[in-house]
Amino acid sequence: MPACNVIVLKGHPLVTLKQLVVECSETLAGIIGAPKDRLEVWVTEVEPALWGLSGQPGDEVLQAASRAEVEMPFIRMVLLQGRPVEQHHQLIAEMSAVVARVLGANIERIRLQIDEVHPDRWGIGGVPASVRRAAEIAARAATA
Repeated sequence: MPACNVIVLKGHPLVTLKQLVVECSETLAGIIGAPKDRLEVWVTEVEPALWGLSGQPGDEVLQAASRAEVEMPFIRMVLLQGRPVEQHHQLIAEMSAVVARVLGANIERIRLQIDEVHPDRWGIGGVPASVRRAAEIAARAATA
């Protein structure tokens, strides 16, 4: 169920973006202990002209500054409720570090948002997660 979307400026080499998907998947799976077949990680590229940087379109800003100086990769994650706050903090630190390293980005510019979803409000194959994964959700809540 865990979902992770990394939003970046268009223009990174495809091989770099593929590596980002692999390393984010590995990091996410390792921290939350989820099987990889349940993870979804994808990269969304945004045209620089459609990304505002310092109040100007990104394509204009990039004429005077390097991508590493101004790009603000945005990581958005969706997780079912019930995970400990320490796990959230570890995700924030380690996912930011992966994105910074793989993209050559300034870690101070990276932003990460974790959205927690109640299991009754997340569907898996047309069935609420609360029903489909009841035993797993109960076990996770007991250890939180």
